[in-house]
Parts: sequence; structure tokens; C-alpha cells
Amino acid sequence: MTGCERLLSLRDPIPGDGSDSGDLIDGGLSSGSPLLLSEVVLTPNAGEMIEIVNTSADDVDLATYYLSDSGNYYRLPVSATVDVNDFIVKFRVGARIKGHEALTIAIDTPANFATQYSKSPSFSLMDDTLDKIAMNGTPQLTNTGEPIILFQWDGRSDLVRDVDIMIVGAPTAANPLPDKSGMSQDGPDAGNLPSTYATEAHALKPQAATPGAGVSTKRIALENVGNEHTGSGNGQSGDDETSEDTSLTWDGTAALPFSAPTPGDVPPALLR
Repeated sequence: MTGCERLLSLRDPIPGDGSDSGDLIDGGLSSGSPLLLSEVVLTPNAGEMIEIVNTSADDVDLATYYLSDSGNYYRLPVSATVDVNDFIVKFRVGARIKGHEALTIAIDTPANFATQYSKSPSFSLMDDTLDKIAMNGTPQLTNTGEPIILFQWDGRSDLVRDVDIMIVGAPTAANPLPDKSGMSQDGPDAGNLPSTYATEAHALKPQAATPGAGVSTKRIALENVGNEHTGSGNGQSGDDETSEDTSLTWDGTAALPFSAPTPGDVPPALLR
């Protein structure tokens, strides 16, 4: 059983509500996560999807994991609001990802996903397989690109925890990834002192190109100390998910261009 499964209690990432009394937060988050974003399809609408992979051999409980295409995701403990066509969704209690498994999240209906890929999605934003925390109109991924965020929240703390972030394609100024460095907020815990997000590198860059119809963008390598800062960010174990050099860990380069979608397939390079 992994730490993710046990969901060990943990203090707020930065002292504030819930930690000023010295008590651990019940139902807190694990100190690390083996989950990563692994594939994204932006177009056509019927085939839009996000895939996540479990890089470890152990099953992981998904009950504290959220997925969003909104730069406002980090405000969830105080305000669950998103722009038009954006979303924040939560995996339900009981949802799990098996060791070395990839799960697909359809943005459109399961039927449209199945028409595109001849298989059903693991989850869909258009049915009842996910909890819809915030959704402004019909959810869609912007064809030119936008941030995709996999994160955790225990439902009580002032701050969320980044698990993985990817800026897919080349978003316009209307789809930024905000810099949450030094932002303070007071969530729903029992205290009344705010907690503050750590300083971020905010160096995550858009891709050199945007995956169009008939192709997806895929992760090709794991995060490591050579392509991501560790120990001082807002992610699991202090990783700074805004510092990842995605030109090294994702395709979409001249040397490795986008290719046809492979929903549910797990590349050996992403397994530990």
C-alpha cells in the first residue's frame, strides 16, 4: 500500500489555518504522488480528452484529486469560479487508478469519445462519473491551447497542491497560467489565519506548436531533477510544477512531432 492510498495527514504546505494549533489535518494529503498528465487532445470537440498515468506499480486512491483547465484552480478553497467553457472536476470517493494504468477523461460525451477512438473513456465531464465542482457552460478545451492542471485538495486546507501542470499548445493571453507566488488565502478549515503559496519559477512555457485535428500531445519522459525544480514549490514534496521543461518531457518538437492519439496506452518510458 502506497502513501497515496493511505492519504496520510499533513500540515498546510505553508503555516496558516489548520497548522497554527499544531494539529495535523484529518484526511490530509500524501507527501508524494506517482500520477502525471500523459496525453491531451484539443480537437475535434468530440475527441477532446485528457489522460493521466500512474507511473508506479501500486494502486492509487483518487478521492482527493482534481482536474482543471482553469488558471483559477488554486483559488478553489475560497472560490470555485471558472471562465466560460472551463471546468474544475473532482474524482469521486472510491475512484482508483491501478498501478501502471492510464485513465482517459473525455471532455465530451462517452458516446462521442467511443465514436472517435472505438473504446469508452474511463471518465467523462458529460456524465455522472466525476463531481462537477465548477463548470461554466459546456466544457471545452481551447483549440489553440491552454493550461491543464492535475491537483489535490483535502477539502479543508487553505491551499491546493499541484500534482502536474502542462501548457498544451500555444494559448492566447485569454488562457494564462497565473503566477500564484505569495498569494494568501483562508480556506474552510477551523482557523482564521491565511496560508501563502510558495514562490514559483513560473517558467512553464507553451509548446512550440499546437496539436491539431487527428493528433495529440504526449508525455515522453518522467519529471526529474534535470527538468524540474524540487523542494521549494507548491507541488507534492515541494516540487515546483511550474518549472518543468516540457520541451524535454513532452512531444511537439521538430525532433518528435505530434502523432495520432493513443488513449489508454501506457508508454514504458513513463513507468517506474
